[in-house]
Amino acid sequence: MSSINGIENIKFEYEFSNLLYFRNSIFFSIIFFIVYNKSSYITESFFGEIVKKAYTTLTEKKRLEWDQRVVSMVHALMVLPFCIISAIEAFRYGDIFYFQNDSLLMVLSISSGYFIWDLVICYKDPKLVGTPMIIHAIMGLSSNIYVSLPHGRPCFVPIVAILLITEISTIPLNLKGFIQVVNPKSKYYNWSLGAFVITFLLSRCIIGLPFNIYLLYGCIKRWHIFPMDKSLVFVTECAIQFFLNSYWGFLLVKKLYQTYLKPTSYHKKNED
Repeated sequence: MSSINGIENIKFEYEFSNLLYFRNSIFFSIIFFIVYNKSSYITESFFGEIVKKAYTTLTEKKRLEWDQRVVSMVHALMVLPFCIISAIEAFRYGDIFYFQNDSLLMVLSISSGYFIWDLVICYKDPKLVGTPMIIHAIMGLSSNIYVSLPHGRPCFVPIVAILLITEISTIPLNLKGFIQVVNPKSKYYNWSLGAFVITFLLSRCIIGLPFNIYLLYGCIKRWHIFPMDKSLVFVTECAIQFFLNSYWGFLLVKKLYQTYLKPTSYHKKNED
């Protein structure tokens, strides 16, 4: 048995199958393409006539955004339970950099299927999604495939599941988008907006950014143990994610400031 950090690793009961991973990834990508093409039917089935009426009034661009939100929501709901299970088991094992089990295979398969779909959509409509989301799609798929390569596996595999827990913020974000179309004056719009702000800033910035720094430190500490190419890719991916989350967090805080604090300050100045 190999040794990581001077500790003998247990023989993992789960043997990672490349064939099963690639087959599952293709299967889930097909599922996401089906959801994308049938998104209006899916949302109408769940929420009824009010959604159908709202959807038919949307422009082509807004319909594409709606369809993307549906797929994003389905992906988050599918992958999050496996991410949480994988993270708990990896922390229990004691080394979040080097661990594998069957729930991790599901995380990689579901998220890779999603990123395949996402990359195709980015290729078809790059102006609609924007540069940050294109980088996000490329980074997601490449990191999933790279950690799955046999050499050095399962180094960095659990990190994928732990980082994907940040998908929790996409659930209220997508709910906000749906409610904004159907009834922007609904009290649930403000609730979903508040839930998004809290989950995003907490998972991606307050916890996420320091965790990124910890991951970089942990990778450098294991530099002589893990394959050099995988370590370099991991450091690059970590740095990009740190930049993206910092950028999105800055935009969100700036928007909150302009919406809630700046007008108040301006109003007080006028009163004085």
